[in-house]
Formats: sequence, structure tokens, C-alpha cells
Amino acid sequence: MTDTTVTPVSNRNFTGDILNNYFYEYWIGKVTDPAQPILWHYLGDGISNITPKYTDKKKNNAYYNGGGSEKPTVTGLTASYDISGDRSFHNPAQDLIAGLKYSTGNRRQLWFRKNNYAQNSDGSLTLIGSEFGVATFTDIDDGGGAADDNGGFKVTATYNAAPTVIKESDKATLNQILLQTPCQNASITHVPLRQPQVDGSIKTYNAEALASNAYGDMDHSRPATLEEAQEQAEDKDEVEAAINADKNNSDSSNNNSTPSTSGNSPSTPSDSSSNPTSPSNDKGSDTPGI
Repeated sequence: MTDTTVTPVSNRNFTGDILNNYFYEYWIGKVTDPAQPILWHYLGDGISNITPKYTDKKKNNAYYNGGGSEKPTVTGLTASYDISGDRSFHNPAQDLIAGLKYSTGNRRQLWFRKNNYAQNSDGSLTLIGSEFGVATFTDIDDGGGAADDNGGFKVTATYNAAPTVIKESDKATLNQILLQTPCQNASITHVPLRQPQVDGSIKTYNAEALASNAYGDMDHSRPATLEEAQEQAEDKDEVEAAINADKNNSDSSNNNSTPSTSGNSPSTPSDSSSNPTSPSNDKGSDTPGI
């Protein structure tokens, strides 16, 4: 039985986890027919600030048993997110939002999801919560600014109704959410994902390696000889031209892609044979820091 004895010096200084904001991951998706899967797009590239706003609608009343003081009653709530940063052209998420700037009515609606991760003492990540719902995207700024500055990007996403909130205790739903909107920071920061399962075990997913061979073969790299180093230094302009040509070809390919293949991850999991992650079942282990 828990000891509830209180003394004048009882320690009740309970501490939690204070994390950087990038441990929140945001996703958007087009509103589709109920028979069609939602195709999620990770909203991260170029985004430097996301600030939530919760605006209460209140009614004040003074009652006889209140000594003449007014009592506020919250009768409504508006939940929104102010999103801003630099305009990243050919980024699927930003392009999807920017494409709405001349639209009105229901065409301004997109799915919006916010995933909340905690970092454990060993550096691994764990999804501890999520919220999602249909939101209206307003006040879209698509580029613009000073001549010597990056083009800006800004939008406000406002939930049309109270979002669905998934708590840490709902392990089954959190694991399903990870198949729909996988953890991006695991690959970005090169750490594993450790996720509690319904049966009490913890699965560890090693981070999927980011593409490292876009500009060379990393696996077979080696120190350059003096002759090779001098030769590459002389051919610097040719190397830069080749990189720019490769980038232009990639941009052209993106322009010809369809919306269903331009996102980061579909809402349905891929076949396990093509899944680069390798889960291991650590039955009975504890996730540090949770």
C-alpha cells in the first residue's frame, strides 16, 4: 500500500520530460472519398515554427450565490496551429497547401495529424500520443519577402471540430498510427524506435538509413590519393555541374508524379518483405524514460 504520510519536508517535486519541439511530427493528407485511403505527407521540410492556439468562447454570468462576481463558462473552443518557415518548392506537403491558396469552401480542408514522441534515456524514441482531424487551412503565404532572403511560407490550420486524441495507454492505436505515419526523427537523428505493444513487450525498430548514395557510393568509399585529390580539385566545376544536372532531372521527375505517389507514406502499411525496418521483440523489457 502506498505510503501517504505527509511531513513538512515531503518531496513532491515530480519531474517530467522537457523536449525540443522537433519531437512533434506533423502530417497532412487530402480529404478523400470514404472508400479511398488517406495519403499522408510529412510536413517538416522548410518549417521552422509551429505554434498551437486554443481560443475559448466564454459567457460570463453573475449569480446571487456568487457574491456579485461573474463566473465564466466556456461555451466553445477553436484549436488551430500557426505554421511558418521557408518555402520549399517540390516538397509534397508544402505544394499541397500552397495549391489551395485560390480555393474556397470545403476545398480548403485537409487532414491534419500531430504525433508526439518522447526520447528515452538511451536516445531511442517512443510515440506517446497523437491527435488528428480535418482542418481548414487559411491565410496561406506562398513565397515572398526581401530580395536577399528565402521565400517565406505561412499558413494557419484550424480544426473543424474537436480532434481525435490518442493517449499513451492506447498501445494498439499508436502502433497502427506508426504504420500510417512512420517516425521520421528516427532516421533523421539515427536512433531506434522502441514501441510498447499490447502484450506488454517492446518492439525495437532500427532506423531506416537515409539515402546516402545520391552523390556517390558511401559503402565503398576510401581516402583519396594525392593524384586523385589534385585531379578532383581541378574538376570541381565539372562535379558541381553534374550535381546541378542531377537535381534538375529529379525536379522534372517530381513534376510529372501523381499525388498518390508524391507523399512520404501511404496510410496502409507496405508489405513486410519490402520493409527495411527490422523489429525485435524484447518481451518484458522496460522503455527507459517512460
